Amino acid sequence: MFKQLSIVLVVFAVMAHATMNLPSQEEYNAEMKSAGMSQSSIDGLNNLSQKFVSQYPVVQSNKSAADKFMAEYTTEAQNFVKSMPVEDQKIYAESLKKYGLI
Repeated sequence: MFKQLSIVLVVFAVMAHATMNLPSQEEYNAEMKSAGMSQSSIDGLNNLSQKFVSQYPVVQSNKSAADKFMAEYTTEAQNFVKSMPVEDQKIYAESLKKYGLI
C-alpha cells in the first residue's frame, strides 16, 4: 500500500495543475489541515511534490536518469509516508481515495 501511496504522490504532483478536478496545492494543504493532518506531514508532502516538479523535468528525456530518479523518489516518498503519524497516514489515504488516485 505504501508503494501505491508514494506513486500517487508523483501523480498528484504532476496532475495538480491539470484539467482534472484536483485541488491546487494551497487548497489541498488547507483540506489536509482541516482534516487534522500535522503541519510537519503537510510540509513533507509539499517538499516531495516540489522535488518532483523541479527535478523530474531535468531528467525525463534520459530514460536511465529518469528511471534512477523515479526509483530514488519512490523510496524517499515511501519512507516519508511510513514515518508520518498513523493518523496523518489515514488522512492522506482518505484524500487519495477521495480524488480517485487509489
